[in-house]
Amino acid sequence: MKRYISLIIIVTMIVSLVVSISPAQEVKKFDVSDIIQYKALPKYSEAPELAEAVKKGELPPVEERLPKKPAVMMSKAMTDGPGVYGDVWRTVSGCPTAGWNWAAGVVGGWFGIEESMQEALVDTGMTWRLKNSEPGPSLATSWEWSKDGKTLTMHLIEGAKWSDGEPFTADDVLFTYYDCIIDPKVPSWQNAGTWTVGGEVAKLEKVDDYTIRWHFAKAFPVYLLWYMDYLNFSVAPAHILKKYHPRYNPQATYESFINCLPPNKLPPVVMGAWVPVYFEEDKALIMKRNPYYWRVDETGKQLPYIGEFYFKKTRSGLQRDLDLIAGTCDQTHLETPGMFSFVNEQARKPDAPFRIIPGKWTLTFALQMNLSLYQGVKSDRDRELRKLFRNLEFRKAVSYAIDRAGIAKALVPGPMLRPLPSGFPSGADYYDPKAVVSYSYNPTEAKKILASLGFKDTDKDGILNWTSGPLKGEDLTITVKVSEDQTASVDMVDALVPMFQKVGIKIVPKIYKATVNQAIDTSGEWEMSMARMDDLAAPYKVLTDLGPITPSSPNWHRAGPGDKRELLPFEKRIAEILEALKYERDYDKTQKLFSELQNLWTKNLYTIGIIEGIYNTAITKRFKNIPIGVPARYYQWFHSNVMQPCVWTPKDQQLPEFLPGVIVQYKKE
Repeated sequence: MKRYISLIIIVTMIVSLVVSISPAQEVKKFDVSDIIQYKALPKYSEAPELAEAVKKGELPPVEERLPKKPAVMMSKAMTDGPGVYGDVWRTVSGCPTAGWNWAAGVVGGWFGIEESMQEALVDTGMTWRLKNSEPGPSLATSWEWSKDGKTLTMHLIEGAKWSDGEPFTADDVLFTYYDCIIDPKVPSWQNAGTWTVGGEVAKLEKVDDYTIRWHFAKAFPVYLLWYMDYLNFSVAPAHILKKYHPRYNPQATYESFINCLPPNKLPPVVMGAWVPVYFEEDKALIMKRNPYYWRVDETGKQLPYIGEFYFKKTRSGLQRDLDLIAGTCDQTHLETPGMFSFVNEQARKPDAPFRIIPGKWTLTFALQMNLSLYQGVKSDRDRELRKLFRNLEFRKAVSYAIDRAGIAKALVPGPMLRPLPSGFPSGADYYDPKAVVSYSYNPTEAKKILASLGFKDTDKDGILNWTSGPLKGEDLTITVKVSEDQTASVDMVDALVPMFQKVGIKIVPKIYKATVNQAIDTSGEWEMSMARMDDLAAPYKVLTDLGPITPSSPNWHRAGPGDKRELLPFEKRIAEILEALKYERDYDKTQKLFSELQNLWTKNLYTIGIIEGIYNTAITKRFKNIPIGVPARYYQWFHSNVMQPCVWTPKDQQLPEFLPGVIVQYKKE
């Protein structure tokens, strides 16, 4: 009888999960013009606090703050139509805020902070809704290729202003490109390697204040449009940053430039919808609406509708899930498997303040091995481990040691997780199941391989020892770094410890703050790394990150000093495939190349997959204009995918702001 009751409970849990993650409604696709147009409207209006500031003479009239032809967000693509002003978007940031110089790779705190304040040339956040699956316009309103494909002319929004009222022009774009992205001394999110076409770094020309022209050595490098998006090419304010840059200020250093905008230097100058105005370390970050934001709705209302963003600062993203359930947070990505069952169960309650939006199989966790023989190698131990990692047989042993199905079952009962052999998740663009090679759980085979590599437990403590070379007699111990804000990755490493020990490998988790983890990635001073690899869901968008075609990519095989790097045999073919994909415009040929890439990746265990999951998101029920099927992560994160400035809340459901009536103001330097 007890067994029967237990079975009923288990079945009920699984059924509740299936109900909670039932298939999403079909995503409606649009033309770009259905979502955004650049045009003048007969009249404009603004939020009440901004109108009051205009009356007091603190701000120019809204017509003077907007461009001649603002970006008009079209009602056709809005689920609930034009909205009303007010409300606060409450959320959590589990990453330290290091500062506001994003063009120099400085982290604002993730969890939606960057998306709320940065703007780029193109918008890939809307791509999941577009019929042609290409980047949409943003600061660049349109563009055209020359007949020979070696020139790309882009037209910028004319008359848009930074949040301090200064004009946005082509000078900002050129500064971002030449003085940040391709300057080798600035640790920007991309580098000259990404922009190298036909052996030459792309040249950028200013035609006039609102027209730029790219020049390439090879025809139609269409992949670069995807690198003109958020973060990769978030445009920086030249009028603020030039005085800190060594190229324009002989007294400045690159270190002082990188750190010139610390988190307490408020408010920073932005092009995004919200501006940070309050920061208290480890407690809170508050953003207010940008008075000069350059997007409006079809009725002429200046966006955003929601006036304030409140970020509670914590050490872990898990807090976001807990606060959502408690009703003090308005949105979370369901990326922590240990919380899936609990959050889904809470969402099924009639009085739940939030709902769940079903996603795709794009939540990806994988183990990376550092394959570089030069970057971050400082000792015999580093050198010997890198040689070991480069041995395919050892990578097979590691894969055989991992009970992926066991991890999935332990984290979440039900159908939301499943084993991932390696490579792309099954919900990814261009995924080809026939191309995937698996090395599934087989600890006996793992032990055989390790023995064939010469490892023996010479001291009888259960851990294998090196039997030759400079590490002779030492335990086979490997450290695994993981970012503190990725709670699920921490859980994965903990699950791997006994599995690896079973085959004689000792792994030691090392948990770092997100900002420190990023610095360690760059330095190459790590052995293994556990991380989410959700960017593989849209591989074309991160093309140059997938293989050794820039000095800094892939993250697990960076080039050392002098760009020195010894590619593994299969990596040479991966590099050739990625170079071909840069210029390929035919879908069928693109699919064929990606299929070969997946086969090489999985066959050679370029990364060691752990599990994949359905990447759901949860959001408060009071928010309107949440597009049907909006993904937590696809071409971009949820905050860009949902088009935050268009989200609104009915008056009777709005919450009081933390800083009511405050408007963004700057002191003259």
